[in-house]
Amino acid sequence: MKKITTIAVLALLFAACSDTKKEEKTLKESVLNFHEQVMADDEKAMINKMKLDTLIMQAKAAKADTATLKQLSTALVTADDAMGNWMSKLDVEYANADHNQVMKYWQDQQKQVKNIDSMLVTATSAASAYLGKIKK
Repeated sequence: MKKITTIAVLALLFAACSDTKKEEKTLKESVLNFHEQVMADDEKAMINKMKLDTLIMQAKAAKADTATLKQLSTALVTADDAMGNWMSKLDVEYANADHNQVMKYWQDQQKQVKNIDSMLVTATSAASAYLGKIKK
């Protein structure tokens, strides 16, 4: 009877460990997949920044006002820098802690990358809207 109880307890423990590891892996993959989507926003931001920088140079040559162009460009750079900083600090192999710590780490990373995405979308949308007005 003792052997059956021991085996049952070990089986439950093993199942619980695999469930927590699966939960950690799922959250990690969710964060990394969302990061890939945000990178597409970052690419759009840099394309808009190049266009704005060109317009800034042209406006300076024509002695026109560049304040709005610089403001939009700065917002794009700030968002891009936030992405770069986040990526440099991300520990993809973070797993040397208990389950709760690992889950908290990836939940924090998820919040951070969502904030960065919001920054990128806002800056890119504003720049695109401005650039759209200029083309017309």
